[in-house]
Amino acid sequence: MKTKSILMVALGVLTLAGCADDDFVGYKETQDGGTEKSIRFAFDVPTPTRAVGAEAAATLGENFVVFGYKTVNNTPQTVFNNYQVNYVANTAYTTTSNSADWEYVGYKNLPVGVSTNVGVRAFSALTGSGQANETAIDQTIKYWDYSATQYDFFAYSLGAGYDHDSNSATDPQYARTSALTNSTYTIQGSAAELGACYISNKKTMTSLSTSTTEVELEFLSFLSKIELKFYETIPGYSVKDVKFYPSAIEASSTTPYLYTSIAALPTSGKYTITFDTNGKPQLALAGSDPDPEKEANISFSSTLTNYATKEYKEASGNYLGRTSTQATSTDLISVLPNPANDEALNLKMDFTLVSRDGSGEDIHMTGATAVIPAAYAEWKPNYKYTYIFKISDDSNAQSGAITGLYPITLDAVVADAQDGTQETITTVSEPSITTYAKGEVVTANNEYLTNSNIYVVVDKDGTVQALTVGTNAKLYLVTNNTGDGTEQTITEASVANALAKGTKDNDANPTTWTVTGANMKNLIVTTVGVPTLTATTSIPVADSPTGVAISVNCAWFKPTAAGTYAFEYSKDAVGTPYVAASGTFVSGTIYYTDNTGSTEVDTSGFTAGTDVTSYFVVNNSYEPAIKAYKVIKVVAP
Repeated sequence: MKTKSILMVALGVLTLAGCADDDFVGYKETQDGGTEKSIRFAFDVPTPTRAVGAEAAATLGENFVVFGYKTVNNTPQTVFNNYQVNYVANTAYTTTSNSADWEYVGYKNLPVGVSTNVGVRAFSALTGSGQANETAIDQTIKYWDYSATQYDFFAYSLGAGYDHDSNSATDPQYARTSALTNSTYTIQGSAAELGACYISNKKTMTSLSTSTTEVELEFLSFLSKIELKFYETIPGYSVKDVKFYPSAIEASSTTPYLYTSIAALPTSGKYTITFDTNGKPQLALAGSDPDPEKEANISFSSTLTNYATKEYKEASGNYLGRTSTQATSTDLISVLPNPANDEALNLKMDFTLVSRDGSGEDIHMTGATAVIPAAYAEWKPNYKYTYIFKISDDSNAQSGAITGLYPITLDAVVADAQDGTQETITTVSEPSITTYAKGEVVTANNEYLTNSNIYVVVDKDGTVQALTVGTNAKLYLVTNNTGDGTEQTITEASVANALAKGTKDNDANPTTWTVTGANMKNLIVTTVGVPTLTATTSIPVADSPTGVAISVNCAWFKPTAAGTYAFEYSKDAVGTPYVAASGTFVSGTIYYTDNTGSTEVDTSGFTAGTDVTSYFVVNNSYEPAIKAYKVIKVVAP
């Protein structure tokens, strides 16, 4: 199957330093010119580093369109009817409507209900006839009404446009808009066109006084940003030669990929913008005019960066980082927002383990997979999403024909922080187990802090599983001897081994399982002192990174003490296992039994002359029992 990579777009001519709100551009003059209290526009962000003046204006294409209304006697009245505001250098305080080189008087507005293919920034230069000019009005100066109880403002900019032809720098393409109305408008275009756009928060002003002269608007980048990071924690080994799959079946390469349903990744579309109660823009992707094109995967840079240096006696090479704070990363790419996404993101990779003891031993692992639940892939504008994958000793990768290393694993950590913060950790296994706590940054504190509400989601075959505490979902506390460096390592595999083979304190109803190593040090798994695990169907508003509840089957717990915890997901076997073929069979045919016990055949993938004894009778209804684990580290702040 041939796939296409999603189009990644730079955010315009200016790269803004700092955090999320620095991707908005602005400038604010502190002078107060004139005595008439006209409404004037300025820009600021609550961060120490920002683009200002002409640099900021260039990013906005020297133009934005604003809608503003006031409330008098509980009745809204339009003040700025889709006014365009244009940047003219060195004109601040030359008029009473201009305090920061941004002027709205003397231009024509964007008429209500008019949808045009002409970039809005060009309206100031339009002089000919046509529907837009014929219905446009001349913009006039506006003054504050101090009898009003509230003013509301919001705006958008189509930026400098997208230069679709490098030989035609003066012929950019722009996203298309519908005129602003009372807190709603649309922006439509390709990823390249939308990538040049900026949208503002809604500015609400309720405490008006005779000193009120300026409206400060905060603009946000329209795009979301994504990066991948990888690190490994395998005792005695390092990881190199990492390769990725663009889909579940295509060959791997050094280019990192995430892939998903073809219906999950927009590369163009029409977005409706509204605002929440905090004035933050909320996007909805419309399904028509035109229908968004879709892509099957996202590609990153051709190779990873920030590799770790070699360990003692290790051969030279590019090795993955060995801690979450020193993870190896991809580049940071930009993608269109996808706030209503309901498709999981998938990772599939190959890698090589290299012994650190100087023996030169290596182990080639193939086909390791991880699933990031859709609830953690709902991209929003001006957010940065970092998906961090941890390779440990409990993986679903294959060594030869055998699935799994004994021990080995992949974890996926999602960390996003820009306009907001969200972070999850997902085991790369089948099923995948994802953990999340609001505000946690694992790259800073190596997983979670005490007194956090930690949520657990289990995804099997692309379906989030319903959890029942005590039945298929359990939580344990894991301890070992500490202090001299010879204690047993706590991993998903060592926890599974302790629960399967450890010495129980009580055969009938055990509460502890103990495994004693050759050095007489114990690893102990216990149900004593474990926080309460509670099943639920949503992550509430208080714990959501965006202030909107997330609907997802999950369980949660709140550790009050530092330590290492282990979550267990289990599922009983269904049906009977595979059995060897017997009787008379035809060469080139594979046989299996269906749910009724009758024998059927399937000849796909076999050739005449193949040894009959290699065939198997397969019971289609059989599913083996599952026990999957996720080790969760908790530290004190």
